[in-house]
Amino acid sequence: MLKNRYQEIIVGMGLMSLVRGLISCKRNRSILLIDDPRFQADSYNNNYLSELEILAFQRLGKTYDIPELSDLRQFLLPAAVEFISDNSRLRLGFSPFGNLIEVLRKFPELVDSEDLDLIYRESQESFDSYFFEEIRRFELSCFEFSKRNKTFRFEIQGPKWMKVIYSRFAELVKNEFVLSKNLKYSELTHLLGVLSEDKLKTYIPPEEIPFYFFRLFSPIYRLQDFFLLTQLKRRLLLGGGDYKESSVQFWQFYERKFENLLLKSFEGVISGERVLFFAHPPEDVPFKLKSNYPIFRKYQLSPVKRIISPLPPSDLTLVTNTDMLGSDTPFRVVAIGNGFTFYHWPYPDLPGSKAEFYSKEIDLFYRKDASEIPFTPTLTESKGIQSVTMDLRSLRDYRKSEGSILTALPLEVVFEDKKIQGFEYWGPFKYRSLGLLALSYGIEDF
Repeated sequence: MLKNRYQEIIVGMGLMSLVRGLISCKRNRSILLIDDPRFQADSYNNNYLSELEILAFQRLGKTYDIPELSDLRQFLLPAAVEFISDNSRLRLGFSPFGNLIEVLRKFPELVDSEDLDLIYRESQESFDSYFFEEIRRFELSCFEFSKRNKTFRFEIQGPKWMKVIYSRFAELVKNEFVLSKNLKYSELTHLLGVLSEDKLKTYIPPEEIPFYFFRLFSPIYRLQDFFLLTQLKRRLLLGGGDYKESSVQFWQFYERKFENLLLKSFEGVISGERVLFFAHPPEDVPFKLKSNYPIFRKYQLSPVKRIISPLPPSDLTLVTNTDMLGSDTPFRVVAIGNGFTFYHWPYPDLPGSKAEFYSKEIDLFYRKDASEIPFTPTLTESKGIQSVTMDLRSLRDYRKSEGSILTALPLEVVFEDKKIQGFEYWGPFKYRSLGLLALSYGIEDF
């Protein structure tokens, strides 16, 4: 039986909403998690984790006695990620040393030729050990600076040739086309941004460079979210939280302030002090997310007949082309695994826009990518999905120093363009940088 009033109403079922709910329960707050299927919390950076996010979640697990997070690796599958562009085809996700060799094969300008013998003299075991130590040091620094809300700066340690790789990577990803006359690193930044933060970026500020560098060389893991979310939901209920799978039928506001809501499951009127949205609001609600930056929704082609399986696809391919970097069709994504293929195509979220408007163009690219990637095209059904990508391609920041870790983007949940008191956006774009890593640091904010 649900209560009539809660201190926190959390909307959107996903890893971060459950973690927030568990932390609130530990702090003796009354919470209701509403699993409304229209509010999708799915994003690439929530599903494909690096060592950075794993370390952050393990800390949360130890701090709040959440065993599933402390032992998060039991819910991970080895994954592979491939970036395809006009200038390169980069396949990553295995050992750090394997990723290093692959990156240097495709981007040889990152290292001096006379240092190659030093690199190949390294054993995989010794390099991997060094890399994991560096990534632990970086993640710990990020966490500590996030709590102080101070300017963040990180210097890589290790052999001279590794410092050269890092410094050249930093320099090359910062170069604008007008200076470099080369889009090779713009394409890499573009696809790394989609994978790591589900954001479109052509510029990386100084404090983000080590984050993208470590994400580039880190092994990638696919989260088995079906199993993990099932166990976390059970722990939430045992901890005193409430959970309800239902759509919200009615939202009531008074003088731009949230009053209460009514579920389709007829639980009665439910009010709350705060409503936290862990997903992008769908199109059929009376409010929206106000952003200074455009939003792309995703159109999905998926198999018509699917065998229900909790095992997710673990092979992700992100594709772009030079002439797409600044366009309204900036990338495509193919997820493959367990005999299924899912094809995502982003389209601008504009007044009157519909996924169906792009169906012919999507089908052409689907057939083209199937022959070039390749994958086996199957009989598919199409649907628009509510997960989104934020477009930060117009964002420029010419600061000379690094910024703080938890810099929030100016995002508000609004009704008729005015902020609704009591509504808070906690989705994947809450913070400007570091994607899921930043959200895991800010999740304790009350």
